[in-house]
Amino acid sequence: MNSGLISTRYARALLDYAAEMGEQEEVYEKMKLLSEIYLEVPELRFAIQNQSIPSAEKSEIISTACGGGLPSSFRQMLSLIFKNERHEHILYISLSYIELYRELYHIQYGKLITAVDIGKERALQMTTRLEQIIGGELEVESVVDPAIIGGFVLSLDGFRWDASVSGQLSRIRNRLT
Repeated sequence: MNSGLISTRYARALLDYAAEMGEQEEVYEKMKLLSEIYLEVPELRFAIQNQSIPSAEKSEIISTACGGGLPSSFRQMLSLIFKNERHEHILYISLSYIELYRELYHIQYGKLITAVDIGKERALQMTTRLEQIIGGELEVESVVDPAIIGGFVLSLDGFRWDASVSGQLSRIRNRLT
């Protein structure tokens, strides 16, 4: 069966169940954390894929990776995932859940690239201003990339605003050639 189909079905079922329990936002935060940690920590991937580790222990490993205190709907979904031996799809289930949650609650996701760290306060100001412009909720991931020299690059829903120095230099170079 298609991996994308499996993960989407589990994610949709979890979102529906978490919404029934009033835990959808808490599960969303845990899923974001899980997907981030899953990609950054190879030991976590190894532990989840390891057949010699019992399912209950794997659930505890995931709970610890997510900061503990998993919502009951998330714990039950983990039990179901391990019971049905779908543990290899956990990353894709978490990513599907995040996508479905954002779609359901009309949250746009963007990436803000700056040459230097702008700090949380400045990032919050930019996010608030962008939310006023687009008329909806926005989640922005801040990334530092010194290669852009100065300014910023904002990617949002397939659109890219390049107000960086390196982008301006590139456009000048293209006009001259």
